[in-house]
Amino acid sequence: MENETISASMIYRKIEGKLSENEEVRFNIWLKESREHQEYYERMQKLYERENVWEISGEEVREAWHTFEQQMKGCRQTTRKRHLVWGMSVAASVIVVFCSYWFMYHPTAREEMAVQKIIPGQYSAVLEMADGKMYRLGEERYSLQEKTGNRIKIDSTFLSYLPTDDARAVSREIVYNKLSIPRGGEYRIELEDGTKVWINSASRLQYPVVFSGDTREVYLEGEAYFEVRRDSSRPFIVHAGQQKVTVLGTSFGITCYGNEVNDYTTLVSGKVNVELEQGKQAFMLEPGMQVEYNKVSGMVRERRVDVAEFVAWKEGKYVFKQKRLEDILFTLSRWYDFEVFYQNSEMKEVLFSGELRRFDDFNYLLRLIERTSDVKFVIDKKVVQVMR
Repeated sequence: MENETISASMIYRKIEGKLSENEEVRFNIWLKESREHQEYYERMQKLYERENVWEISGEEVREAWHTFEQQMKGCRQTTRKRHLVWGMSVAASVIVVFCSYWFMYHPTAREEMAVQKIIPGQYSAVLEMADGKMYRLGEERYSLQEKTGNRIKIDSTFLSYLPTDDARAVSREIVYNKLSIPRGGEYRIELEDGTKVWINSASRLQYPVVFSGDTREVYLEGEAYFEVRRDSSRPFIVHAGQQKVTVLGTSFGITCYGNEVNDYTTLVSGKVNVELEQGKQAFMLEPGMQVEYNKVSGMVRERRVDVAEFVAWKEGKYVFKQKRLEDILFTLSRWYDFEVFYQNSEMKEVLFSGELRRFDDFNYLLRLIERTSDVKFVIDKKVVQVMR
């Protein structure tokens, strides 16, 4: 039974007292595996018993369960450690299903959600040209002409450099542009060589207008996802904090915010070579692998991860797996642009697992977290107060 897991419908039928004898045995084994399982199940029971606040039929709830199970198919893990995380995630996600319906159908919740002062981010950026001219991006569609001969095509979400043979011929010195993304923003860029980059909030990318020489080198502060156009004669190099990431053609994510302790390089496809501390340490990553660098201790860890947890933001989602509340709110604060105040430092250590949509109502996201933990949020303008 070590790898035994349970389905959402089994939890639901347990609450209704409709498990078979064999299912009851399996459920009890899962329930006794950890205190976290027991706490999540107790919370689910309390929610289920509060039928006086539900304005929704049993058939609709069952339909929600069915949808949830379809989404969770194929996610079963094969080790006991992963199984425990999965079990807790199932319980947390089930409560999210309950809460989603409660908020949709409960009038008081709808009224509270309507008063929103913290809103999702949007596509926005500032382009700084080599000659010092600056352009705010994200609203208008237009084109610019570089002195190298390159044309820059700009729309509300995307910036692309259109290469010309003349530009490569006349560009002897490297001319750099900078693309800066504010808090509450994101933007995409296609470089002169065809490489695509998704740049997250509070980040900056410095890059050549035209790649010349034997390498293609860019400089990143913050977070970005790269899809590098393959060119075996010219390696693509990303300088990001203490990391130097060298590739030929691949997809990967880098996180290197100056105000965070850890830097990450996460490989989605292909291969990358990650050097740290000026070449003192080097790692050749394969898909699904990550290098984590602690800037305080200097410790480096290579590990296998679920890449969605680190790069799903480019698809409009956040994926959290047993993540500390402080880390979650720190991540959300860059996108929703708010500050956090903790009434009690212990609240920072609350763990949460779940998937949140990046453009959802912010109040709605906080209420989902509230329903799966012992945390209470109070919003005052742009400040989120966290209390027990």
